Amino acid sequence: MSDIQAIEGGCLCGSIRYRASSMPLRGVICHCAMCRRHSGAPALSFVHFAREEFRWLGDEPARYRSSEFAERGFCRNCGSTVSMHEEVLADRVQIAVGSLDEPNRITIDDHVWTSEQIDWFDIADDLPRFSRSSDAVASKA
Repeated sequence: MSDIQAIEGGCLCGSIRYRASSMPLRGVICHCAMCRRHSGAPALSFVHFAREEFRWLGDEPARYRSSEFAERGFCRNCGSTVSMHEEVLADRVQIAVGSLDEPNRITIDDHVWTSEQIDWFDIADDLPRFSRSSDAVASKA
């Protein structure tokens, strides 16, 4: 356990709540079509928490298998996008930044799947951009 102030969040209705006792391992903005459909937004940002530093406080998200390699978590009551679970990243929990209570406390490291980015949606930053997955972590999603 770290001595930082815990990072907490949850879904819109409050059924799902979680707490991380350490800062995220990384943050990413994904532009893939599956993330867009899952969130209803032009891109979806996630932060990765070490599994051993993370716990669900209320209900756990329901999961939808969106590909052979990943499941997407959502609240069965309000439908909020909450998490992503990739088998190749089983040592971590990926949490949707929009579900964090204090999203300004985290940082984003890069953009992924920019090959599927919507033309009119451009985020002006100097972060690295990857046509597909980042080379920072293994991913099959």
